[in-house]
Amino acid sequence: MRRLENTDEFVAGKVVFAGLDVHKKHWVACIMCDGEVLEHLTIAGQYGHLQKLLERYRAAARIHVVYEAGFMGSWLYRRLHSDGYDAMITPSAKIPRDGSRVKTDRIDAEKLCRYLSAGLLKRVYVLPESVENDRFLIRRRRQVVRNQTRIKNQIHSLLFLSGLARPAHITRNWSKAHLLWLEQIPFRHSGQRISLDLLLAEYESVAHQLRLIKRHLQELSKHPAYRDDYRRLTSVRGVGLITAMSFLLEIYDFDRFANEKHFGSYLGLTPSQHSSGSHVRLGHISRQGNSYLRGLLIESAWTVIRYDDHLAAKYQRIKARGTNGKKAIVAVARSLAIRLRRCLLDESDYQLQTG
Repeated sequence: MRRLENTDEFVAGKVVFAGLDVHKKHWVACIMCDGEVLEHLTIAGQYGHLQKLLERYRAAARIHVVYEAGFMGSWLYRRLHSDGYDAMITPSAKIPRDGSRVKTDRIDAEKLCRYLSAGLLKRVYVLPESVENDRFLIRRRRQVVRNQTRIKNQIHSLLFLSGLARPAHITRNWSKAHLLWLEQIPFRHSGQRISLDLLLAEYESVAHQLRLIKRHLQELSKHPAYRDDYRRLTSVRGVGLITAMSFLLEIYDFDRFANEKHFGSYLGLTPSQHSSGSHVRLGHISRQGNSYLRGLLIESAWTVIRYDDHLAAKYQRIKARGTNGKKAIVAVARSLAIRLRRCLLDESDYQLQTG
């Protein structure tokens, strides 16, 4: 690490790189210029401290800053950009691996710095702030649904441990009749009744939250920023409110993908590939990217194939090769996603292919 007597004189007119390993309470920074490490230090996890550090290098022609995608989100990226720094968030999965088994915050910060200066890091797309704020609704819904599933499983477990099964005349779980039966079960012991009542209160709470979120999403779908694209997406039978708004809010800028292959890869719907010489083997989907959106598209694909003859034929053709239905529907989901993107780019309605 080089020690400078006059920092301004050394960095004047040059490019400075800063790698940050960010944590909740502290950030570890590495500063480089001309291929040399100028500084390693740990600062409090507050923007003001980072600002003071970067001010030491104000004589540089440009300062590039990078940190890994994660819990920090993009607020730090926006603060840096607003102050004139070239900020970058890089996906952890795309950072080059050097095989070293030694991992410390200091080493991680320096690696980020060196990879940034060498142009080896990928850039995470950062949504406009207004869209990111709208996306909180979709992300919150996902959390509430997971919580609802947990509560349902706990209720099923309590009933199983109590030797109880749903009466034959009630055909669906969580219907009004099913919930009424749960409220009226005559347990022999008060502990079971109290436990179930508490779980039912939790269930009603999350159900209320889901209704509120749905109402807000319905209003958001009418906003001029989303209205036309939302109408195009929901013209497809099988694509409803949640899938359409998730598609728009999770991706937003569909032009940022160079082609269909890149888009499919982003969604994790592209088969993994293992090639050696003339032998090429396609494996499972990569499962990279947004797993939640991928799941919604697969769920929609099951409905779409009932109405779109072209996609239904593709599903049957893939199954006929000996592939199971789950793998076949993933291929259909990829085609559906690509066609939905094309509709948005062309500002045209989805055309069912029948006959």
